Amino acid sequence: MIRFALIICLCFTGCSPVSTRVYPLPTPIVETPVCNLPVSLRKKNWLGKLQQGSCVYASLTNHVRWLNMPEFADEIVASRGDGEYAQRLMSWLDSKNVPYRFTEKADPRFLDWASNERLGAILWWKPSHCCTFVGWVNDVNGAQHAAILDNNYVNQFEYVPREQFVRLWAGYGGFALSVENDPTISLPYKSYEER
Repeated sequence: MIRFALIICLCFTGCSPVSTRVYPLPTPIVETPVCNLPVSLRKKNWLGKLQQGSCVYASLTNHVRWLNMPEFADEIVASRGDGEYAQRLMSWLDSKNVPYRFTEKADPRFLDWASNERLGAILWWKPSHCCTFVGWVNDVNGAQHAAILDNNYVNQFEYVPREQFVRLWAGYGGFALSVENDPTISLPYKSYEER
């Protein structure tokens, strides 16, 4: 009998009614642009061995850093540089078995996909220049803009209205490429509070 009472006491030790209630907090506003690589990780354009700008590889470095590929980003910086064109870039990515998708037709649906999946892309932007597309952003009036990270000015984003952006992008050749990998997680946030 004493054993039974002792077991009952041990089973219910520390059990008391919980007076704390948990309440959900609102979900924070989605970070914009959706591929917001921290400034400290953004790679600025550099001169290669031939003293040409390495904008394609700087853009690709920023892109793959966002996609949780830091070792590949380091390899790009250590081994690549100078000017580049689409076919040679894709051949090099193929040799590294890096999966990617691309367009050469300035198809905005490609960038819709890249933005919706939080992947971003590199693309020909401005005369003889490559930048990183980091997503579509809506302004306070609901108008959509392309957010661009120019590797010559890595501390800020450039915003261009969607229709103007697509028209100019087509004029620069219409090439864009997105490596397929999981993007960095969204910023963590507290989803509840106790009262």
